[in-house]
Amino acid sequence: MTDAGDWPKTRTGRAGRGERTLTASEAAALIGVSVATVRGWADQGRLPSHRTVGGHRRFELEELREWLTDRGAPAPVPRRLRRPPQAVPPAPLLARELNLRTEAVVERVLDGYDPGIVTPLPAPSPPAMRRLAVRFLRILTAGLESGRPGVSVGRAELAGLRGGLQGPNGVGVLVEHTRVAIAVAMEAEEARREGVAMEPQAIPALYSVIDHAHAAVARGFEQAQDAIRSSGPAAPAASPKT
Repeated sequence: MTDAGDWPKTRTGRAGRGERTLTASEAAALIGVSVATVRGWADQGRLPSHRTVGGHRRFELEELREWLTDRGAPAPVPRRLRRPPQAVPPAPLLARELNLRTEAVVERVLDGYDPGIVTPLPAPSPPAMRRLAVRFLRILTAGLESGRPGVSVGRAELAGLRGGLQGPNGVGVLVEHTRVAIAVAMEAEEARREGVAMEPQAIPALYSVIDHAHAAVARGFEQAQDAIRSSGPAAPAASPKT
């Protein structure tokens, strides 16, 4: 595409059912530019996007992959570790209890960092770790409540993708999600000891959902690393032609 008339135009409406959509910040991480640049390109019609009914800008993952490929930039290619089970025993009672314990989960995560204990990577800031913990907990409880963990792990894969695009310290995304998973499991075990009502297979189902979510983070991280290796020393995405 060589002139402005050839650029995909911004569309209004919802993405098709089943399509993966990204926010501006997630699209920026995928392409390797700033959020401001992504928004500017979208406003100019240079980057395919659409608006939700509520007016929020969204980007379809497959369209962005095609956009990168058209410009000679490596597009992350999905890789499945193996075909995941389609379902686990749903445990809405435990999911609800864990959501009620959100603050307890966050505090477990934050308390796990001790300045006197050396860690292989710098500790994230408490606000950043809090945001990550809440997001990951919501992913886990959504999969646990529905019994369909594969449906709810798209955001986990995107988190891994963002981490993988950040260079050597990006491996911290794997470490941080592990800490949250441990905290969630500890809180679930605490709830069981306290006699909180939950489904008979709730705890094994939770561990299965955690496995699905962790695998998704790893997939995203691997995709980003593949993109970086393919691009060599250059930036992972080329600037649009004008």
